Amino acid sequence: MKKLFFDMDGVLVDFQSGIDKLSDDVKKEYEGRLDEVPGIFSLMEPMPGAIEAVNTLSEHYDMYILSTAPWKNTTAYSDKLAWLTHHFGDLFKKRVMITHCKNLCDGDYLINDRAKNGASEFPGEWIQFGSERYPDWEEVTRYLISETFFHDEDDEKINSRKVTHLLVEQTINTLDAYMEVLNAQCDTEFADELKERILNLSRLTNKWLDVSGEQSETEYYDI
Repeated sequence: MKKLFFDMDGVLVDFQSGIDKLSDDVKKEYEGRLDEVPGIFSLMEPMPGAIEAVNTLSEHYDMYILSTAPWKNTTAYSDKLAWLTHHFGDLFKKRVMITHCKNLCDGDYLINDRAKNGASEFPGEWIQFGSERYPDWEEVTRYLISETFFHDEDDEKINSRKVTHLLVEQTINTLDAYMEVLNAQCDTEFADELKERILNLSRLTNKWLDVSGEQSETEYYDI
C-alpha cells in the first residue's frame, strides 16, 4: 500500500474552532501567538468531512500523522495525541510524527495546507489542502481513491478493491465536466494540469467499465 501522511492543523483540525473557545482575556494575552495557549489543541473540532475521509482512505493507504507542534507550547504534543485518540481511536496509534522538517519523511503523499516546515519539499506528492485544486475533503478523497487504481495494473486486484458507488459516480461526473472545459477550449492557468487529470480519470473510468463488465454497453473515453 502507498504511504499517506496527514497534517493536522487546518487539514484534519479546524484551528479557528479552538480560538473561538478562548476567553477575550486569553486572546489578548497571547495575541499574535495563539498557538502557544496551553491546551488550545484539545479544544479544536474536526474539519468538515475530515473524519469520514480518513475512514474511507484507511481502506486503501498506509496512513500516518505528520504534524508540527509549536516550540513554546509544552502541551501541544500531548493534546494532539489526545485529539487523535478521541476522534480515531487506535487508528493512528504509534503512527504519529511531530517535526518541523517534514521533507525528511519518506512517503508517497502528504496532505498539508501550507508549504512551511518542509511540506513543499516533501519527497512524494504534496497535496495542498484548501488550494484551488484541493479545496475540501471531498475533492482530496476523490483524487486519492482514483490514484489507488494506478498502484497496480492487475485488474483482478482492481476488481477486489472497495470503491463506493458514490465515488465512482462523482469521478465520472468530474471527468465529464473536465471534458466540457476542454471542448470549449478554455484557456486557464491550470490548462496543462487539467489535461493530466483528465487523462488519469479517463484511464480510471475505462478500468471501472472493464471491471464492471459494462464495456460492451458504454463507449470508452478516448485517451
